Amino acid sequence: MDEGPPIIEEQPRTAPATVPRTSLLARMVNVFAIPGEVFQEIRSTPRCSWNWLTPMLLFGLVNAVSALVIFSQPAIQQKMKEQQEKLMDRRVQAGQMKREDADRAAHIFTPALMKGFAAIGGVIGSAVSVFWWAFVIWMLGRIVLKSSFPFAKSLEITGMAMMVRVLGSLITVLLTVNLSRIMATPSLALVVNDFDATRKSHLILGAANVFSFWMLGVLGVGLARLAGVPFARAAFPVAAFWLAQQALFILSGLGQLAL
Repeated sequence: MDEGPPIIEEQPRTAPATVPRTSLLARMVNVFAIPGEVFQEIRSTPRCSWNWLTPMLLFGLVNAVSALVIFSQPAIQQKMKEQQEKLMDRRVQAGQMKREDADRAAHIFTPALMKGFAAIGGVIGSAVSVFWWAFVIWMLGRIVLKSSFPFAKSLEITGMAMMVRVLGSLITVLLTVNLSRIMATPSLALVVNDFDATRKSHLILGAANVFSFWMLGVLGVGLARLAGVPFARAAFPVAAFWLAQQALFILSGLGQLAL
């Protein structure tokens, strides 16, 4: 008696493994304590613009409010006025501008104008920082680490890393209000009683900011996860680039950008 064809039992199909995704708020908080896990999740999950857009908007808002609070302090306003007058006197003595123009500029440079420029600059600066460092991370990954990853992922990593700068801005406001000093930042500038932004030595002290170093470390973790390399190998080019950038700003007369 002929037997029929053998019956092949169909194996149950298993669903493909998926990477669990935490909430946006959880990622923004966890980046302070466990950035490696946050960045691994970002690398392994589909693109999400909120990963960089939300921190960038928060950074801009905090910078704008911080500027309004800081430049509303009478002691800060007086100090800014004195520094502006000192700068104008130097330019007049060097023949770079006339005394009449210096006096006119002094009248225009009002506290309200200072607050407005500082607030707008804080918003614009936050966006520039996110995109600039995203480009730097992407470039270092391709050129130095020979790794290819989408710029969008670099943007997400950088956006999350900017949460460190958000905390740093809040700490700066508290220090400035309590100490009533310009450049009362969590940096070596705290050892200078009369900070002068025209002096390179003071700018170097101001650039040595605790939160800048923290952010560099977080960016190093992010680059390491994106490129799939050890942390030390990724952190070194990030730190080297930052040092070169700060030196260029300070030596070229654009020291305010290094702060």
